[in-house]
Amino acid sequence: MQVKSYCLAICLLLGGAIRSAAQNISTQQYIDTYKIIAIEEMRRSGVPAAIKLAQGILETQSGNSWLVQNSHNHFGIKCKNNWTGPSVAYDDDERGECFRKYGSPQESWKDHSEFLRNNPRYKFLFDLNPNDYKAWAYGLKTAGYATSRTYPQQLIQLIETYQLQQYTDIAMGKGDIRAKDVFAGDPGSYAPAQQPKTTRPVVATAAPVKKYPESGVFRINNRKAIYVKKGTALIQVASANDIRLSSLLKYNDLPADAPLEKDMVIFLQGKSKRGSNDFHIVAPGESLHDISQAEGVQLRWLRRRNKLEEGEQPAAGERIALDGYASAKPRLGSNSVAIVDEHEDLKPREIIRDIKKEIEKASAQAPVAENRPATPPPAPEKTSQSLPPGMIEDLKKAGAQTSGREQYHTVGEKETLYGISRRYGCTVSQLQEWNNLQDNGIKIGQQLVVKK
Repeated sequence: MQVKSYCLAICLLLGGAIRSAAQNISTQQYIDTYKIIAIEEMRRSGVPAAIKLAQGILETQSGNSWLVQNSHNHFGIKCKNNWTGPSVAYDDDERGECFRKYGSPQESWKDHSEFLRNNPRYKFLFDLNPNDYKAWAYGLKTAGYATSRTYPQQLIQLIETYQLQQYTDIAMGKGDIRAKDVFAGDPGSYAPAQQPKTTRPVVATAAPVKKYPESGVFRINNRKAIYVKKGTALIQVASANDIRLSSLLKYNDLPADAPLEKDMVIFLQGKSKRGSNDFHIVAPGESLHDISQAEGVQLRWLRRRNKLEEGEQPAAGERIALDGYASAKPRLGSNSVAIVDEHEDLKPREIIRDIKKEIEKASAQAPVAENRPATPPPAPEKTSQSLPPGMIEDLKKAGAQTSGREQYHTVGEKETLYGISRRYGCTVSQLQEWNNLQDNGIKIGQQLVVKK
């Protein structure tokens, strides 16, 4: 009887060992299971996909550690004082330490991103080049993420051994992701996605394509919006939603009431100055206005936060700040248009300044009487700079007028606020302030104060 019990115990132990071994997965299987989540999290939060995968591999022993199997905690994040969710006790630096417990792997991967983004000591990481995985690895150690002295070297070795940098490139729109890599399973399971029958490559964009409700009002960045089809007249949208057309144009940073050239989101109230996310990765062919509509952020604030001038467009893969300010201007795309004053080569700023003085002097000396033709003003005295003949008259014809100490300009065809600011030696912000403008929108025939 004792022999039978002993044999039964041995069989149970062997069976448990076999089952435990069968549950172990390889590092490559772990990568295949979670690489799509890593890519999507990078697009959402900015944490490089290669770094997230390497940390996940290292912290979970490729998904085989007790902690990850009992808590879905892929990054070894401890409870700390601000954690109010479920937890598990696990021996780490000390015995029985408190670690966060998640309902699914997705929750853990997202919380890891938020943990880095919202903690001041990791803030500097997001100023690093996302392609520089070595800087990120050493930065995590410097910020105190792990106590191991070789933590950055281990991350770097994993990234280079398993070529994890390719997933950062894909997230930034700089690489292709093959059909076999598209996630097709439950990330809570460690089984990698099954390879489909087709192997035709699928080009990755810098951000997942957003789908909007075909009808009804929804919200983006807590602002009401609707989805409008190509060819729709905005006057029709304004009328249907009881909004003034001018207001609708202003809300959506649109210059005129022209039929929409493509399907797009139309906001029914003003967009915000900042986004709900920290930044946006530019997709191929995506303009700054497209980003403004997708994120619900005013176009002029996108320019201001990213040091962009009117007409400049960011290149695909660049990171556009939605909250806070970029440390440097992003790379510009081939769709950028330099908007400059067509007379800039003829009228340097110093000459423009003298011309304005001469116009003010001429207007003060020769007021025009009512119902009488204007008499030409006396020839102005020569200034320290030689002025090209007829330049004063050219500027008058272009719309420059004076009244007392203020100077006005009448907006002509194809003129922009930026071009006018260059012409009169002031800034766009000054023009907006002097004329109570909320954005860069101006209309033909509109009279603007260009000097005070």
